[in-house]
Amino acid sequence: MAKTISLRVGEKVVIYRRNFSSVPMQIHFEAIAANGGLPEGKVEICGSHWIFPKSPSQQPLQAMNSVSAGFWVTFFAIAVTADTDLTITLPGRQFSFTAPWVLGGVAIVSILAGLIFLLS
Repeated sequence: MAKTISLRVGEKVVIYRRNFSSVPMQIHFEAIAANGGLPEGKVEICGSHWIFPKSPSQQPLQAMNSVSAGFWVTFFAIAVTADTDLTITLPGRQFSFTAPWVLGGVAIVSILAGLIFLLS
């Protein structure tokens, strides 16, 4: 299910945040101006301030937006500041059922390898 966020002129809202994840990903969202024109505003991308600090960056808001988070970006947030009344739409989350099985298999193999090492 898609997530919809409404913003007024001058309002700044964090529309996406992730913590403790280093999986590279693309975040796509749509911006629609309430007056029917082009959306106006800015997108602020805030990365981690930890081991590999990433200073905040900005890009102009467009009708279709795409932001990427790399492998070492563990803490990540996207904020939108509206210069016109806007509606932001984020697509619903898409889960892959193969990933938990793969991670579970790796965890089981790691535990078994650790037990074999300790018992030998």
